[in-house]
Amino acid sequence: MEREVRSLKKSVDDIGFIGKNLISINDLTNEQIYKLFELAYMVEPWNRSKLNVLPGCQMATLFFQPSTRTRMSFETAMNRLGGMVITETTPLITSSSAKEETLNDMMEVVSKYANIIVLRHPDENEAMEAVSYSECPVINGAFGHFEHPTQSLLDLYTIWRMYGKIEGLKVCIASPDLIHARTGHSMAYALARLGADLYMASLERLRTPESIMQKVRNFNSKVKEVFDQSKDEFNEFISDMDLVYLPGCSAPKGEDAEEFKKIMDNYYVKYETIERAFKANKRLYVTHTLPRRPGEMDLRIDKSPGEIYFKAILYSVSIRMALILSMIGL
Repeated sequence: MEREVRSLKKSVDDIGFIGKNLISINDLTNEQIYKLFELAYMVEPWNRSKLNVLPGCQMATLFFQPSTRTRMSFETAMNRLGGMVITETTPLITSSSAKEETLNDMMEVVSKYANIIVLRHPDENEAMEAVSYSECPVINGAFGHFEHPTQSLLDLYTIWRMYGKIEGLKVCIASPDLIHARTGHSMAYALARLGADLYMASLERLRTPESIMQKVRNFNSKVKEVFDQSKDEFNEFISDMDLVYLPGCSAPKGEDAEEFKKIMDNYYVKYETIERAFKANKRLYVTHTLPRRPGEMDLRIDKSPGEIYFKAILYSVSIRMALILSMIGL
């Protein structure tokens, strides 16, 4: 174990991210991303046990929006590393935010308890300002419609584990609404940077914001936007991909949800599309950031060789273990 810890320490130090914040996927260089993958692979054997290397270290998870996978996988990762977790899942009710404490003050206070903070907040501007008040590293657990960098990290890591590479893969990020798809924004940046051929499929009126597309195009990767396809056109289009990435989005609720479901139908991934690809000896994987809405895909895909969204759940523990280590250090 002592030899393993020394090896881990060298890998952590080589990433060069100790004490830094992760607000955008672009806070990491390509080299740092791949080194995080290598560190995640090293700690994978402890995904379901304990690697007791951070005793006494504390993570605070502050979630102003609902979460299952992000919060629980971060807390699992910290526990696997031997650390401890303090969590706030309803801060507008149970914390001093209910008494109009500012997020700036909250972050300054909580950072005196914690070695690292994971923050999810609906207002990206308020969240990004509050990060500067923290005395410990902060991880963006999803800020507004801005980015969700650790979701893209875990999805990239899953692709890397499945294909052994990212460069040259054909990936379609698909949703009727790519304006509000923060996971899609982070993933688009990372895929373009790492050399994938990137296709953005959406309604033209809800296309990816131009401010994001300009940055994506600057990475000199192959990038194409495709708009307003029918269900059959969309499924024919994705049949030539290596991966279909369904980012979900902050879709409307209540009465507006029914209208959204109608436009979502054209981006429905058919089981037959995936089945045909594998019968032709072509790997066509489908992943979804989850949670998903009924009608986003044929649920038979869950049991097909093309499913990697549930596989990504376990990989999310190891990549988040690696990220925590890279930010706290050993």
